[in-house]
Amino acid sequence: MAHPARARAGAALVCALTSVLLGWSIGFRDPAAYLVFWALCASVGVAAVRVVRRVFPWRGLVDHVLRTACVAFALIVAAGFLLGVAGLIGPLAYLIVAAIAVAATTPLRAARRAPPLAGDPPLHLAIVLCSILAFVVAVGLTQSPLTLYDSLSYHLHFPARWLQEHRLSIVPTPFSDEAQAYAPANGELFFVWLMAPFHGDAAARVGQLPFYLLTAAALYALARRLGAPPAHAAYVPAFALLSRPIVEQAVGADVDLVCWSMLLTALYLGLVAIETSDAREWALWGLAAGLYAGTKYVSLVYAPLLAAQVIVGALRARRLRAILWALPGILAFGAPWYLRNWIVAGSPIYPSSLTIAGITLAPGAYTHAAMNHSIFHTTDPRLLPVMLAHAFGTPLVLVWIPFAAIGVLKMASARPRREAWLLLLAPLAMIPLYWFAIPDNVDSRFMLPIALVALLPIAFVFRSSRGWTIAMHAALCAALLWMVVGRNAELPARLPYFMGGWLSLQGIVSRAFLGAFAALALLTGTIAYAGAAMGRGGIALGWPALIVIAALESAAATIGAERWCAPDWCALLAISPTFIRSTTIDAWEWSAGNIRGATIAYTGNNVPYPLAGAHLANRVVYVNIDRHADWRFHDYDRAHRRRHDDTPLPAALATPSGVLAPIAGPARWHVDAVRPRYERMQGDRAGWLANLRALGVDRLFVSALSAYEIDYVAHNDGGFPIEDDWARADPTTFTLIYENPQIRIYAVRPAA
Repeated sequence: MAHPARARAGAALVCALTSVLLGWSIGFRDPAAYLVFWALCASVGVAAVRVVRRVFPWRGLVDHVLRTACVAFALIVAAGFLLGVAGLIGPLAYLIVAAIAVAATTPLRAARRAPPLAGDPPLHLAIVLCSILAFVVAVGLTQSPLTLYDSLSYHLHFPARWLQEHRLSIVPTPFSDEAQAYAPANGELFFVWLMAPFHGDAAARVGQLPFYLLTAAALYALARRLGAPPAHAAYVPAFALLSRPIVEQAVGADVDLVCWSMLLTALYLGLVAIETSDAREWALWGLAAGLYAGTKYVSLVYAPLLAAQVIVGALRARRLRAILWALPGILAFGAPWYLRNWIVAGSPIYPSSLTIAGITLAPGAYTHAAMNHSIFHTTDPRLLPVMLAHAFGTPLVLVWIPFAAIGVLKMASARPRREAWLLLLAPLAMIPLYWFAIPDNVDSRFMLPIALVALLPIAFVFRSSRGWTIAMHAALCAALLWMVVGRNAELPARLPYFMGGWLSLQGIVSRAFLGAFAALALLTGTIAYAGAAMGRGGIALGWPALIVIAALESAAATIGAERWCAPDWCALLAISPTFIRSTTIDAWEWSAGNIRGATIAYTGNNVPYPLAGAHLANRVVYVNIDRHADWRFHDYDRAHRRRHDDTPLPAALATPSGVLAPIAGPARWHVDAVRPRYERMQGDRAGWLANLRALGVDRLFVSALSAYEIDYVAHNDGGFPIEDDWARADPTTFTLIYENPQIRIYAVRPAA
């Protein structure tokens, strides 16, 4: 058997070489970038491991992984925030900060030797993990960022702008949800850290992958915390890893898994802190809670769950002062984004007003009631089961119902009883929080944490009877197979049009590639049996070997997918489409081949990221259409709030609305609307031209307006916004260089 340290080093080397192979295959071929990337990864990893090893006692491998991941994420976020405020974001600055972190933690190095990686991953978890991970990596690297709409809109666009400008800034989102520009951005700071070495998205396009794995680790840790044996607890993350909504997040650069993995990690760390009343544990819990709160606004909706842990901890604490150690982490990693909004725009949760008990404490651009004025907000409880099914993934919810019914009673009697009841009741408490607090409550991805916590009873379906245990193992493995294969059918239901396909029973792996998936699973199982034959004792697979297999299978799937289906994509996974217009994709592809080193002004839509190019060769900006070159949404909002007259603005180019819902009543400029469109209401061609020239714009990308905007924003017969008319009226400045029915691209001549 290989020495544990050598096994870990070998696994790390294989991962490093595999990353080069994968990045090289998708066009990132700068050797120095890989050296910087792995230097950053190694530095953050070493610093985090030293802190955890010195400060916290050993409670098992998964506990150690959760703590190390939390500290590492905190180091990355802290570095990004500090460098961003100082205007120093870049690979060299990140390397310097990483070196400082390693040097600062060097005295902690000899505190305690690392224990061996005791305990092998259960075989069924190993097979699921390696196979699905290979497909997730392949889809993410070959198809992202087109796998997730929001990554195109802001999750990758913001980090790209910050990296190009070397500082944090509020990037406007004028044709989308204005809240995106002001949302907490810990996830985006992680993405900019991934983008810095490559000056591109080689790693960031699968930026949620570490949090996909962290989600699985946290679920496993929670099940083990309640006494489930390893082989039983492993089913909980296995089902999560195969759930369609989770996989759809893992293949792209959204921040939902970032947020929910931090919630699950905080729940686990909170249970340990309550038990020990240790200030160190509460400090780390505060770190996880702060990272969670600083990732998405919707984190505030489920914050009462973590507040309940504080209350329980206070009631049981031997030292109340220990709980106060949670405050530094919360303030350092959660509060800065809200404080920035309060200072800059007037409300910590801007653009929304902060209202408590009917009293407005901080005015924003609109109220919570306005956010409910959306086609995606419902008060019909009959839709709730459908939304829950979609949050789990319909194939999963069908098998979860019987298993949860069997496991819930045993979980309720698990020890510690208090923790078991907390985790059992948590999903039930989270449902009303979701239903009443989230404006777009039809968006079931915000129910993902409910579904994840609700998976825990699966680990408790086993009983003392050997026959029953064998039957449950067989049934659970069959259920995992069902989630992979599924069937081409839907549960019958009459649903709103935007819920089409929500009750599909299709498995997560496309039928055309079930054979390839089975081959990867068979390979993992064969290696496990080979390990047993070589004397490992039992059908098992060590963690270093599992990491190596997963890396090699991911490389094989990615490179194979590029060659099998070229020039198209391999539909390895049955994931939901992003509904991006084919004409827009055609224009992006033309831009990638014909525009480089340019400053591109975009208008008409809010999916600008692909225009920057995979290597961020272009700078992509929105340019205001009036004389206020540097104004952001909050500046327009503040100016409009100073007006006392409620009559419509003269020659207004845009009107307020809800989300796909008109505002009732007579025309007026100021209403309580979630889409105020203040920055589009007044246009001045001369001011717009001056802004273009001030920003050095040499290309103009004009899109036809989407269904969200076209009824409320001035447009011509082609559906294009006012900038298209201005450009066509000035052929000496603007030359049409590309056109399709919904996209026009102009070359912009500089002023004489």
